[in-house]
Amino acid sequence: MNNASDRSKRMKAMFGGINPEELAAAVAPSPLSQSGRRVSSGAVRSMQDSFSAIEDENVRLREQIAGAEAVIEIPPDQLVPSFVRDRMEEHVDPGLDDLVRSLREHGQQVPILVRPHPDRPGHYQIAYGHRRWRAANTLNRPVKAIVRELSDDALVIAQGKENSERKDLSFIEQALFAQELKERGFDRQTIAAALGRSEDKGLAYISILTSLAAALAPEIVRKIGPAPKTGRPKWEKLAAHFFERKLPAGRSSAANGLMSSDKWLSADSDARFAMLLSLLEAKEKPASSRSAIKDGAGREAVVIERTGTVTRFAIDDRRSPGLAEWLATELPALVTRFERDRA
Repeated sequence: MNNASDRSKRMKAMFGGINPEELAAAVAPSPLSQSGRRVSSGAVRSMQDSFSAIEDENVRLREQIAGAEAVIEIPPDQLVPSFVRDRMEEHVDPGLDDLVRSLREHGQQVPILVRPHPDRPGHYQIAYGHRRWRAANTLNRPVKAIVRELSDDALVIAQGKENSERKDLSFIEQALFAQELKERGFDRQTIAAALGRSEDKGLAYISILTSLAAALAPEIVRKIGPAPKTGRPKWEKLAAHFFERKLPAGRSSAANGLMSSDKWLSADSDARFAMLLSLLEAKEKPASSRSAIKDGAGREAVVIERTGTVTRFAIDDRRSPGLAEWLATELPALVTRFERDRA
């Protein structure tokens, strides 16, 4: 088939089967044709070139549409969360009920982004849109999603980009996110990109985040929660009380008691942080002990109380009358003897 014939058939397809020659014949004659003039071959070629340009543009548009990412519906049980957590979920997500209600009434307006799961055929891993997935799961509805081939780096960067556009992570959420990515082998450039930080200042900030997260006990941080109003300086104060991610024994016992109390459980995340920091910054009461020296009748003659660096001797004159006066007269000699023996 020659080019002219092939072009003619393609043009017929573009115009619904109408022969372009017939279409040209049906056009009212121009003043030039009425005067006996003939259309030049150059004008015909120009018209044919115009049709070719239109056809080429249509081909380009069809290819662009074919290459565009389609939104598909995926059953919620075929979706798996991202391999790295960014947000610290509270016991109850305060906005999830509203999201479920909106999804029920208006449907899912914005698709989530997923990739084919690298280890589970037939499943997809979420880059962003975890709350929309949970809301759809509550309603047992399929989830609208864009499926894209993503590397691990691309997934965490997309995950962080959505967070920076929707709602900033709290300081401690950023720290835990950065620390987990570091432990999984991501470099600082990727972590900075995932947190939406420019590279010139981002790398130093990533080091601050990971160092602080590495100093804290993860289980205690999770019990505190995201603390959105609590910034870096206060978290650094809290971290100063930890040694090798642990609290001293006495403080740890007190902290565990606080974190199991009704007051703690009923408080929001920032209030929990404030309660724990206040407990750790309070001066620790020195431990005290009590012992006694008994007389021949088994009664307590002298009670010895030790509190921190202070020791007190107490004598009940009713039980041992005269003992206090006797000790008072003997003490100078006892002190002299003690100093001589210590030397």
